[in-house]
Amino acid sequence: MPSKTMDMQFPAAGVMRRSGLSAAANGRGPYPASWSTNVRLEDALTTRLRGGSFVAQAAIEKVDPVYRNRAITFVGKAITAARQGDSTDTSMSADISDVGRPILFQLSEAGETGGDVVAVVPHKDSNLLCFTASETWVLSGDPATGSLRRVSDEVGIIGASAFCVSHDMVYFLSSLGLYSVAADGSGLKPISEDKIPVELSGVTDATTVLDYKHSDRGVYIHIPAAAVSWFYDTARDGFWPFNRSVTDSHALIGPFRLGQPNSFGRVLNIQGNIATGSADVSWRLVTNDTAEKAASDGKAAIEAAVAGSSYSVYVDAEGSWSAGRSNMDYPRTRAVFCCLWLHSTGVWAYETSSLVATLSGKWR
Repeated sequence: MPSKTMDMQFPAAGVMRRSGLSAAANGRGPYPASWSTNVRLEDALTTRLRGGSFVAQAAIEKVDPVYRNRAITFVGKAITAARQGDSTDTSMSADISDVGRPILFQLSEAGETGGDVVAVVPHKDSNLLCFTASETWVLSGDPATGSLRRVSDEVGIIGASAFCVSHDMVYFLSSLGLYSVAADGSGLKPISEDKIPVELSGVTDATTVLDYKHSDRGVYIHIPAAAVSWFYDTARDGFWPFNRSVTDSHALIGPFRLGQPNSFGRVLNIQGNIATGSADVSWRLVTNDTAEKAASDGKAAIEAAVAGSSYSVYVDAEGSWSAGRSNMDYPRTRAVFCCLWLHSTGVWAYETSSLVATLSGKWR
């Protein structure tokens, strides 16, 4: 009976459901991961693009905003810009010739009442982005003499620290998802609407913190109230979940179709190749009759492992690979779809792995 060999590459597309499942199931790359924890495409050993464990940075506390040498504070609907050069002076003055005087303003058109201010983001001495929960505004120039413009009346921010800056680009988390906007308010757009995880839509945790790390070329999205936080790889447009409360790392590769649309497949052998210097990596096969169920079972297995609970009900076969090219394993696994779950307690990097399967009866 003919067999087929599947080259199980590291999921370069990041964690992605929706279209990602069909891409994996039909053998079209780049492959996504159905789920992962504490891994990403650029490995922690040599920074090559082959995947493996990584350690997420801690959230960085935001400093009090200063714009054009003015301390910026906000309470309720009011934004106060202190006197230029004196952060303690917030006394209002009617002397319009005093261009450095303290200024009080709100985010509204003339004659309207603005919403409660959630965050302000200064950029050099040119622009001050301002957010409510449902709107984005930009102040160009000095608060005393500049102009205030509404960028969006639909997209706002979820918390005072839910933003980060990369050069002239600001990333921020809205209740609608992750967005980017130029510091001058131009080019507001959602990030990867076809890829963004459902876990990043509808976030309400006001303590969420976003940080940009230039060496990683990505955005860390720290969500204290959630089971996982996220790293967005800006260079490769991929999302990777992380959990700083655990040190283990997990990657769920697939699902792959073992048979044909109307038949089961049987795994004949599996072999892995883990980078030199890596810690041992455990491999496990998670199977089911549909791609969606195999992926959801794999995600449930990883979540159980992270929580310290039993995951044996999800696993059909398992083994361990050491650094280098491993010996071949011969699991007796029969299914329609299969995911490969990789897990390590140490620092590791992935080279490749292969699985050989053959047809094994009709799927009725």
